[in-house]
Parts: sequence; structure tokens; C-alpha cells
Amino acid sequence: MRRSVDRTRTRLSLAVTLLALVATVLSVVVTAALYRADLRSARDLAAHRHQVTATTLVAAPAGNVWLEGTPQARIPASWQYPAGRTHTGQLPVPAGTARGAAVATWVDDSGALASLPRSGTDLATSAALTGLAMASGSAVLCGTVLGLGRRRIDQRLAVAWEQEWEQVEPRWSGRSRSA
Repeated sequence: MRRSVDRTRTRLSLAVTLLALVATVLSVVVTAALYRADLRSARDLAAHRHQVTATTLVAAPAGNVWLEGTPQARIPASWQYPAGRTHTGQLPVPAGTARGAAVATWVDDSGALASLPRSGTDLATSAALTGLAMASGSAVLCGTVLGLGRRRIDQRLAVAWEQEWEQVEPRWSGRSRSA
């Protein structure tokens, strides 16, 4: 024979377990959808990114900025894109790059400097971290709901226990509860 509070506690645990399962499935679905959307977006963006060869206009001094473990310097360079249209801009190059050196860079359809297209690994990592954050957040939410629910059940149980003890204690101990 089980008390109603025990049944309530069991129902709460089952509900939170179901919530956690739904949240986990939702995290996986959102992660996959995010990856597909990012991949589509990256492909569309990559279609408008073009790698060109720029020519440095001055020699690069010893760099004081470090990028990916190598000293870098920003110097003027020129490139052509679209064909026959010359552009200039400041490019990061390895320190000590000579004047007239060829440097690979990325530009958009108009020939303006642009960022490197995102790699598939970068997209997958970003989607996985988002999914992990969602799963972690839902785990914290489920744990909080379970903890608060059990706390409330235990409070109700303590009040009921006290009320029952008020009835039983005088008969059990042989003392009067008037004082």
C-alpha cells in the first residue's frame, strides 16, 4: 500500500524523465537543422568568395602582431578582381614579406576584401556546441524542476506528518498535548 505522496513523487520523476528525453531529442533535431542551415549559408557565401593573388606594394617590417603562431604585419597590396579591375588594401602578411611578393587573399564579387569561407569542421563544431549547450540547459532545467517538485512534496509530507503526530502522540506517550 503506497501513500499518495509516493505516487505523486513517482509521477513527478516520470514526467521529468519524459521532459529530459524530449529535450534531448529536440537538442539533436535542432543541432542537425542548425548544421544544415549553416552549411547551406556557407555554400551560398562561398559561391561569392574568390581567392585571388595580391601583390605587396611595400616590404613588411618585423611584425608585432601574432596570428596563428607567426608574426604578422599589415601592409598595402593590390589585386585584380573582377578581371581588369585593380583594388588596393591593407593585407596581413608574414613579417619580413618582400615588396612585390604574391600573397593569397579572399575577395567578394565586387573585389573587396572578404573573410575566408567557413570550413565544414568549423560549421560542425559550432552546431555541436550549440546542441551541447541546449542539452546542458535542458538538463539543468529538468534537475531544477525535479528538485523543486520533490522539495514541495517533502514540505507537504512534513506538514501531514506533523498533523498526524498531533493526533497520535498523546495516545502513544500518555501525555497531554495541552502545554
